[in-house]
Amino acid sequence: MRTYEQLTGAKGRKVFYRAERYRADHLFKDIVPAVDLGGDRAALKDVSMTGLAAQSGELDYWDGRLGDEIPVRLCIADDTLYEGSGRIRRIEPSGVRTTVAVELTTGYIDIPSVVTDHDQFLLSRALSDPQFGAASNILPEYQELAAEIIYLFRSYRDLLSRFEDRLGDVSEEDRAKQLHEALVACEDKMVPQWKELWYRGNDITFPMLNDPIALAEHKRYTEQVLTPDFMPGPVMRRCYEKPLGYPGDYQIMNYVYRWEKVGDTPYEKLLHRIGIETGECVGTRLRMTQKFIGEKVRETAGSDVMNITNLGCGSAYEVAEFLKTDTLARPVNFTLIDQDHDALSYAYEHAHPQVVRHGGKARIQCLQASFAQL
Repeated sequence: MRTYEQLTGAKGRKVFYRAERYRADHLFKDIVPAVDLGGDRAALKDVSMTGLAAQSGELDYWDGRLGDEIPVRLCIADDTLYEGSGRIRRIEPSGVRTTVAVELTTGYIDIPSVVTDHDQFLLSRALSDPQFGAASNILPEYQELAAEIIYLFRSYRDLLSRFEDRLGDVSEEDRAKQLHEALVACEDKMVPQWKELWYRGNDITFPMLNDPIALAEHKRYTEQVLTPDFMPGPVMRRCYEKPLGYPGDYQIMNYVYRWEKVGDTPYEKLLHRIGIETGECVGTRLRMTQKFIGEKVRETAGSDVMNITNLGCGSAYEVAEFLKTDTLARPVNFTLIDQDHDALSYAYEHAHPQVVRHGGKARIQCLQASFAQL
């Protein structure tokens, strides 16, 4: 606990208090309200009691509008959560979108009340759907596929659980050895079974790509019926939960690159295996890229520096793997660009020891930037 004397105030511009801003995706679960800014429907970015920021798809519409007063409406579909007016305080182009910040000139946004109204609306809308909770719009062949996947998963889960229970009082070393052997045996049998179901699922759902309503209905069904059974697999759980905001983050890529047995139990490791099996193409791309870099460096051997840029580099695993070569046919300079600081940290720390080993013939520089910024 700090003493009164230790409770210091803010410094610099922060001494001027401003109402707390909340990220829209943190406040509103499932569906984030849209913002109608004087007739332009934009995506809500953040909100406070006194204003909000939104991202508009209109680029030229906002030119010269700084200081204008406009109508402001928070809405879900045609239902209004808040309505008032505000003055444009900031216009910031960002790639294909423009961020527009508005300071309210009438009233204020009662955030707890708006969140409550939002949640009540979603509840009412779900209950008013006569098809809610029914699978009548789900293809029978997809329902059959889902049942087969659940049966497959739970059969292996129970098999491994019973096997572990029967091990009894054995040494930790012997237990680990037997569980590993059981896991490998299950992998050898389950992976082909999973691939058959996976490919059949692709055939069933491919026509839905041109039918967004059917695709959305089958996605909801999948999340209710299948997703819980996928969650024990670490790679599947991370892809679904998206802790960094997107499903293909550098840690997920590393799962596939390393091809390790990850999980606390044999069953978790088994599901992780079929998850990275699904992403095997990522590992293939890694090996192709690494091979391509090596060939180009060898084909153009000399003293001139070869500059190589990797946009959206993630963990840049192929760079570190390439630099493990004994000698370089020419100097190389890698520029790694990614919006994720943690991905760049991993890429740099993983590759830098190899850079040092090549004694000045290799160099890596990292830039933290997004596609929109570029």
